[in-house]
Amino acid sequence: MARTDKLTKLVAVFDQFHYAIARLDDPKAQRLVENWAGIRHQYVAPTSAPRSAFAAGMEQGLRETPMLLQSMPPEARKIAFQALASATSTHFPDFLAKDNKRLAKIKERGSIRGEREFHLVRHHIDLLEGEPSHAEELKALYALAYNFESLGA
Repeated sequence: MARTDKLTKLVAVFDQFHYAIARLDDPKAQRLVENWAGIRHQYVAPTSAPRSAFAAGMEQGLRETPMLLQSMPPEARKIAFQALASATSTHFPDFLAKDNKRLAKIKERGSIRGEREFHLVRHHIDLLEGEPSHAEELKALYALAYNFESLGA
């Protein structure tokens, strides 16, 4: 069986994610879908740079997508976060494993260092909100985020 390269996995993640959010009645979601439709061809058959360079750029885009979703209304944001998590776990589970390790280190350390870590924690909060079984974890994550924000970061 052929090994799927990172770029192919990332294209599949973004395809599934954008397909899912296309049904949302939200202008931000619609802009994201339209943007992906306009640039997808560049990633499917890249010619101007090595596939690894495109994959690195897309991986950074995947990391930044939760930040883009923050401005959506709460219900649309929740659906978008779930769609992103589902697409990522289906097509690129290694990405989630890395983030889970980073999140574990943040929790162990008891503090957030920088915007990137803050957005990772905030994204995790958005995924867990509304799930009563995660109340204790949410409490700890809220405290981490609050402490980071209150320090003027």
